[in-house]
Amino acid sequence: MIAEAELIGIVKERAGLTAREARRAVWAALGALRPTLEDADVRALAAQLPEGLAARLEREPTTSVPGLKAFYVEMERRERVGLGFAMEHAQVILQVLAELLDPQLVARLHGRLPGEVAALLVRRRAPADAPPHVHTHPGRHDTPLQTLSRSRPGSSETIAEARGELAHHGSVARTGTAHADRMVGSASSTRPGHEDETLATSHGDERRR
Repeated sequence: MIAEAELIGIVKERAGLTAREARRAVWAALGALRPTLEDADVRALAAQLPEGLAARLEREPTTSVPGLKAFYVEMERRERVGLGFAMEHAQVILQVLAELLDPQLVARLHGRLPGEVAALLVRRRAPADAPPHVHTHPGRHDTPLQTLSRSRPGSSETIAEARGELAHHGSVARTGTAHADRMVGSASSTRPGHEDETLATSHGDERRR
């Protein structure tokens, strides 16, 4: 037989209720279960409940509870806490009953209750064991000594290995001779017919020698 204090205590803890509220919720759940059971099943269930709770099953049902929705409505009608809370409390209470009642009786009730109601009469699943926390450390790699010739600030080449352009396109630094057009020796002649001559290649006026 289930101890009333144990049943009420577990419901109180899991549903977050006071002892008085938990007792009232258990009374409501048993009263809502009564219309779903045959008389023989009621007697078998009452035999495992304390006298004060078993009395709730002896009353003749006054309504029909063909399924889960009707069960919740009947639960709320008896508990008067709002449908949402009544649903939560009913689920907790059937869960606790599944854990405290004789397993053979639980199996018997599974075969007699409406399917969706019977699905609530199950033990609470034990929480899965948390996987051990594994600390992983990134692999260590030897880091070469960073020097100016080995550094790679924004480049895939080292400074020592760089082969970049030395001057931008069109710079005089990229010509064969920088400022060639301004050098006296390489300056082109401005005399008509002698534009291809430079001071270095011109023989000048022989008459001035």
